[in-house]
Amino acid sequence: MDNDFDLTALRVFHSVVRSGSFSAAARDLGAPRSTVAKKVADLESSLGVRLVERTTRSMRVTTEGEVLASRAERLLADASDLRRRLTDAGQAPRGHLRVGMPELFEQISMGPIAAHFRHRYPEITLELVTSRQPGDLIEAELDAIIAFGPLPESSLVARQLIKGSMTTVAAPGLPGLDAVRHPRDLDGMPLIDVPQHWIRQWAFVRGDEEEVLRITPVLTFGSMLTARDAAVAGGGVTKIPTILARPEIAAGRLVEVLPDWRGPAKDLFVVFPSARSVTTRLRAFLDVLREHVEAGAAARRQD
Repeated sequence: MDNDFDLTALRVFHSVVRSGSFSAAARDLGAPRSTVAKKVADLESSLGVRLVERTTRSMRVTTEGEVLASRAERLLADASDLRRRLTDAGQAPRGHLRVGMPELFEQISMGPIAAHFRHRYPEITLELVTSRQPGDLIEAELDAIIAFGPLPESSLVARQLIKGSMTTVAAPGLPGLDAVRHPRDLDGMPLIDVPQHWIRQWAFVRGDEEEVLRITPVLTFGSMLTARDAAVAGGGVTKIPTILARPEIAAGRLVEVLPDWRGPAKDLFVVFPSARSVTTRLRAFLDVLREHVEAGAAARRQD
């Protein structure tokens, strides 16, 4: 039997004890409850003892669990400090870095960023994993996650990378486009949607005005890139992240619809377990990422 500590499982167990339940720990960690339960079960299996007695309505920390819980915070702090000392010990950052991010951000941005990172830090291997939610930090054992906001409440640490928005666009020659002056004028236009939730609606803001439009799209996709391409081909009006729309508008393949009305915020964040969990290799990656993000923002301001 493997008696080595799984620090991720120990962190999850510590959160369960501190919050008083598996559900509360799942909310704090931004992870599914099933993942929290499995991590604790794996830790129990590894140690060969029962740490938590569970029923359908309650939980009780066992004597062995109380012993471990009393030491867990110090153990986790010591482990983080040791990892930081090892990676900061007067040498260039090295090792493996595993970062999750939305497929869209990886496809439109990460190629040149990853290449630049590799040239600057050749001793670090970088693995990018498709991820949609901060809870994947625990489930997929990632060093950090890049995620679109808004983010759920949790004990994880989040730092904003990009303050973004959604832009409504269509091909220049789309029939009926000239008559669109207000969000309600989109009623009857062919709409292309990438649903973010089960309610089909688009929100618009102009100053203090807010308009929410219930929609019936003619085309529905799971990818913003596909929605963009369909709009370029004349398939209808769509809402996509501004960072994705801007190049197509500049090239004349798309035009902005309702330019006085803005879509909801689409901010991008980097999320990691705690400030103590930031190694030199993760810090190096975030530095390169911020450089590219800030350079892109400066170039857009000059346009």
